[in-house]
Parts: sequence; C-alpha cells; structure tokens
Amino acid sequence: MWYHQDDPVLLKKIVIAEDDDAIAHMVNMALGDAGFLCLRARDGDEALKLVKAHDPDLLVLDVMMPRVDGHEVARRLKADVMWSRTPILMLTALAGVDNEVTGLEAGADAYMSKPFDLREFGARCKALIRASRRERDRNPTTNLPGSRAIDEEIEGALKSGKPTAVVHIDILNWDSYADSIGIARSEDTVRNLGAWLLEGARKASGGGAFIGHIGGSDFIAVLSPDHCDVFVAQAESAFEGHRATLPGDAKALGLVLAITNTNGLTLNGGADELGRRLGKAMKKAKAAGKTGHVQFDSGG
Repeated sequence: MWYHQDDPVLLKKIVIAEDDDAIAHMVNMALGDAGFLCLRARDGDEALKLVKAHDPDLLVLDVMMPRVDGHEVARRLKADVMWSRTPILMLTALAGVDNEVTGLEAGADAYMSKPFDLREFGARCKALIRASRRERDRNPTTNLPGSRAIDEEIEGALKSGKPTAVVHIDILNWDSYADSIGIARSEDTVRNLGAWLLEGARKASGGGAFIGHIGGSDFIAVLSPDHCDVFVAQAESAFEGHRATLPGDAKALGLVLAITNTNGLTLNGGADELGRRLGKAMKKAKAAGKTGHVQFDSGG
C-alpha cells in the first residue's frame, strides 16, 4: 500500500541554523505555531549534521556562524547528491545586493535580511516547502505526482469529509510484457499511459481530478464520484484506441481498474481501510483476465 498514515516523513520539519538565541527563539515560535517541527542548530557543523540526520523540508540558515559559516553550509549541501534538493532560506544581517548575490550563488534558494517581518518570513518558508515538495513528489518517468503526493491527496479527502472516489489503475500482464520490450520502451509506454489517464481525468472532471503515479504501471485517480464513470470510460477507450501503437506484442495486455470511495471513512484508519478495499477490488479485476473494472464500495 502506498499510504502510511503515521509515516514520519509526512511531518514538515525545519532546521533552524542560528547562533543568536533570541532570533532562534523568535523564529521557532513563529514556525512552531504554524505547525512545523523545528530543530535548532547553533553552528554550521551542527546544521549539516541535522540536515543529514532528519532530511528536513527546509533549512533556515544564518550566514555568520561559528565553525562553518552559512555560505559553506549551502555549498556543501548543494554539492551533495543526497541533500542538494533541500531548500535553503538564508536569513542574515548582511543586507545589500552584493551579499544577496553571494548567498544565492552559494546555493540559497531565497534570501532575507535582518530585521525581518515574521509574516513575510513564514510565507516564504511555506512557499519554499510547497515548491520543493511539488518537485520531490513527482514520478521521474511520467512527471505525475508520486507516492507521497498521493498520500497527502487521500489524507486531504478524508479530512474534508466530502464524498470522493479513488481508482487504482494497472495493466494486466505488464511484467512479462515489459521484460519483452525492454526498459526504455516500457518506460515510454508507462509515460504514454500516464498522459492518457491525465487527459481522461481532465475531460471527465473539467480539470479538478488528481492523477498520481505509484510506480511501474500502477496509477491512482482521486476525483468526485460524479465524474468516476466518465473517467473510467475515457481511460478504457484511450487504452484500447492506442493499443495498436504499443511496441511489441500487446494483445495480452488489459487495463484494469479498481474503484472504491471514502464513504464512512475518517482520517483515523480510513486510508488503511481504503487500501484494503482497493486491494480486494484489484485482485478481482485481475482474476477476470481482461480489460475491465470492479466496483468495491464501502458496503463491500
């Protein structure tokens, strides 16, 4: 299952690298009140260790710090393939264009000089985290939202309490087919499938549906129940219409869709139950051995 409700990676963590206790306390209070988990570093060396230990959503980085200064911290992180995507907000008393350019060239993604407005600071932190998460949460093959983004979309649907349909889409006999055509062509096929599903979701919903890519040939759609039947018809039609364009022998392939909804589910344990329903529905769909879908609602 792609969703783990208690997964700690869903927490928004921020490392605050600041040697001034008063400023660190002020920043911690502002971000803590906004729901972030704040981790304090008093020097650059400690900041590097905290980032590597906790993989935070954001690093708030002072420039003038003991042991390792902020510019060097930024350079080391951006040069490391594991931590180069960690967004950095440089917060410093060194004002002026020259200092800002130096900070940005060292690797900062945004720059604020002290003194600063806490509202602007909080808004910039949230904007950097949103942008970073959008980038991190995309599947590299299809550029569609990935597993973490799917988790958050389903969590949001459960929180809202609005009736929501969730569709798990997969390709029957995919593994043997992918082995026969090779990695490059199988990735092209998955990329095309993602594009067909996204187009179908847009047509069905007018642009309001969510399509995510778990990996391989597995996709998730989250949309209004009113749009579900139209989306399923669009997806099946697109797959059958493009089958002749697929590489190799695609005769044994079939598009299978498992459908459930959030009726009666809450945030507490609802995602796990939803996953169980989809799992049962997908098993039935694949057992049928042909293109088609299985409805498995809250009463199933």
